[in-house]
Amino acid sequence: MSQNANTEGQIDEELGLIQPGRAYFSVVGWFCVASAIVSVFALLVALQVVRMGDLLNFSPVKLMRFIADHQLMWRISCLLNATASVSRVLVFLMLNVIVDRKARLLTRIGLLLSLIGCAVDLTAQVNLLVVLSDLAVQLKLNSSYLKQDLLQLSWITINQALGQIILVSNLMYAVGGLTATIGLFQTKSLPRWLFWIGMPVWLLSLSGTLVAFLGQLPLSMSLLLGCSLGFIVWTVSLAIVLDLRARPNTEEESSQLAEFH
Repeated sequence: MSQNANTEGQIDEELGLIQPGRAYFSVVGWFCVASAIVSVFALLVALQVVRMGDLLNFSPVKLMRFIADHQLMWRISCLLNATASVSRVLVFLMLNVIVDRKARLLTRIGLLLSLIGCAVDLTAQVNLLVVLSDLAVQLKLNSSYLKQDLLQLSWITINQALGQIILVSNLMYAVGGLTATIGLFQTKSLPRWLFWIGMPVWLLSLSGTLVAFLGQLPLSMSLLLGCSLGFIVWTVSLAIVLDLRARPNTEEESSQLAEFH
């Protein structure tokens, strides 16, 4: 009996397999749920901003008017997007706990890329929250500055922020998500269908970056909104799987009690 146990342990060690405790699955599952909740609110507010501001037909003047007339909604949207970005990094961090050892290199690469993406995203969100909001208010109040100068400063801020969010941050998240999802695929204790749900999400995110690079901003925004919805589905699916893994196995416990008695 001890020889079999030692053999299985050696095999697990060679293959890099791990069996995390139920508490680990439960904790990671709750992180996924929290990230999904924050992402839902961020997506709902973002959709409301796009709808009310008609931002799919993007123009700097239209955006500045919307920000000046809806300061609270704009600030809430920026704060929720920043929070969702941080929660996404925490999900990448937690994936290192539940994957097999041989897959941890992939999840760590995903974590590193997501950290870079989050840092760039937070910088852009702060510029949109503070700088662009102030410029929009000044433009509405007919500041002493020439309107043309304000519009030029606004366009520079918008251009930098969108470039940071779509071309840099989103690219980091997309590549990091692809590598982390492959790590989940290589983990024996998790179902393979999590891989098939996750891959389209990150490929959609990558497509949004490529489309924006080609100058199709409205299409890119639509793809990124779809990616946000897909990320919510993926994290909820992951949370459900981890919740099932965290539940005690009644058959094993009953057999252990019978052996004890």
